Amino acid sequence: MATEQAEHPFEAFFRTYPGAFVIVSPGGEVIAMNAAARALAGEKLAPGVRVAEHAHPDDALALTQALGLVKDDGAPARFMCRARQPNGGMLALTWQIWRAPGRPEIFATLSLADSAHAHVRVAETAPEKPLSERVLRALLDHLDIIAWVTDKDGIYTFYDGKALAAFGASPGQLLGQSVFDVFGDHISPPMRAALDGTPGRESVHIVGSHWDNVYLPIHDAGNGFAGVIGISQNMNEGQRIREELEARLALIERQEAVIRDLETPIIQVWENVLTLPMIGVVDSRRAARVMDDLLGAVSRASARFAILDLTGVEVVDTATAYHLVQMVHAIRLLGAEGILTGIRPTVAQTLVSLGVDLSGIPTHGTLRHGLAFCIRRLETRTRRPAL
Repeated sequence: MATEQAEHPFEAFFRTYPGAFVIVSPGGEVIAMNAAARALAGEKLAPGVRVAEHAHPDDALALTQALGLVKDDGAPARFMCRARQPNGGMLALTWQIWRAPGRPEIFATLSLADSAHAHVRVAETAPEKPLSERVLRALLDHLDIIAWVTDKDGIYTFYDGKALAAFGASPGQLLGQSVFDVFGDHISPPMRAALDGTPGRESVHIVGSHWDNVYLPIHDAGNGFAGVIGISQNMNEGQRIREELEARLALIERQEAVIRDLETPIIQVWENVLTLPMIGVVDSRRAARVMDDLLGAVSRASARFAILDLTGVEVVDTATAYHLVQMVHAIRLLGAEGILTGIRPTVAQTLVSLGVDLSGIPTHGTLRHGLAFCIRRLETRTRRPAL
């Protein structure tokens, strides 16, 4: 007759041990717990649940840090943490945790912090934390960042921040793990340099997001290397705003180019004849830009005549009049002849009152007359016999 398989001694111990015993992963997730631990901490602390989620909000960070700092030398660590109860209260528990050499799991025994008041409901209000801790908590909870700390061997001892959600990660998930195991050969040069004691910074694109990473080596009391503080900030919002601004600036530049082309349309109306109809107000800035455009067009087209038609211009000032005269002189230096047409009476009065000397500059009442003048001159040159 077959006998039932004998129960493993460890399983028998785990099942019958009268104390509360819990096995936790390096990231703080319950792997197993015995009946005594379940009876003490409550049914909600079960395998697969993170112990930090079962703790009082003010104690969760300290619990996560303690789990990340425990060494694998078998030396126990001891601290108190308040656990949530089904009735909404908090029960003060003492955790004694340790790791066996060569084992990643964390072993913990739980006991009431005060056996004389085993089931006394702990007040929800706790002593006010130092300002530095409150500031850190506010930054981690509200800014889109990830903050982490490693010891000198690259083992994570702190891992938290709102931006962890972008990776589907949770606070404390990498505690007890090595950056070399997590990243392997993908550790960036700035991060590797920080692990050697040199601060660094880099911008990377990961999981569809832009990240600004800062690496700060930290030192112990003897000024020896003690580890690295890392801060990663999600720059997606800033990148989006920057791209929008760049797109708007590019649009404005294109619009300005179109406006410039419209306000200074240089047209070849006849062979070797260019015309520039000027419309609206011609200030010094616009006159200078017109000169550059027109001289460039004369040079490229090897033009013989350039007509500046002022039919659409009603007002000029001293600087503008000076630019017009200088433009005609510059056209002559390129081997072409500048002609002014369509000068309005108001503009003519202004030019006279300003004492602008237009002698030697061909002027015509209309663009048509100016073009006819150019054609006659071109025909005359064509018919002139060669010497």
